Amino acid sequence: MKKVLVVLNGTLTPHHVVDTAIKFASNTSSSLHAVFVNYALDLAEYNYPFPNDLSLTRNNLTGKTIAEENAELLESNTKLFKDECQAANIDFYIEPDNEISLGRLMEHSSFSDFILADANENLHQYHIADLLVDAHCPVYLASKEVENVENIILTYDGSFSSIYAIKMYTYLFPELKGLSTALVYITSGRDYKLPQEENIKSWLSKHYSNVHIKILKGDIRIELVNYTKSIPNSLAVMGSFGRSAISRFFHKSLANTVIEDGKSSLFIAHE
Repeated sequence: MKKVLVVLNGTLTPHHVVDTAIKFASNTSSSLHAVFVNYALDLAEYNYPFPNDLSLTRNNLTGKTIAEENAELLESNTKLFKDECQAANIDFYIEPDNEISLGRLMEHSSFSDFILADANENLHQYHIADLLVDAHCPVYLASKEVENVENIILTYDGSFSSIYAIKMYTYLFPELKGLSTALVYITSGRDYKLPQEENIKSWLSKHYSNVHIKILKGDIRIELVNYTKSIPNSLAVMGSFGRSAISRFFHKSLANTVIEDGKSSLFIAHE
């Protein structure tokens, strides 16, 4: 059994994330810890000069304030999640604090096997990319473009970080080992030799029976996006190169590119 921290937008709960969570929990007898984030309105988007009054504005059709409508949506989405978990006979817990801080969320991540969230969600209080940097466990970002994961892309650059991500994915999702799996290495030079070739092939052979190695040449961003585009319903596994400011920027950018342009779900792990 594993414990999955499911981070959801309370008012616009993405069904594909809930569906992914339910399927995983059902197939692995895992427990779900759901956090419904009821973020404050991004008042700057409205260009409203009196932000304290905006939440009191009433909808002409319903007569309810924005805050009241959001509260109803939160309650409805929470109930729907609860009903689906009970119908699937899944162990679950719904976090009562829907104004949870990033720090508190990261505390929960310390006691979770991985975080599951929407790949394209911006939670306004903090961008979803913050989870990639600060989480104390791997992060699985589910794309709405992926109905069912059918192909696995293990991104590899020879670094210990990429190996660590591949190992974490392998240990967390043993039930997916039978899927078509590719180890992808991208080089910008003339050398097409796989780093630590003998070691990585030996390790893969102990865990996978259906894996092939793909070596590409060119810009890592372009080549990785083009490759993920060519592999439908894929889950890309990626490590991170440290936690410096430059590394954070690079990996947020690369992760977003793969998600938005490559149409792939993403599994990211860092030590």
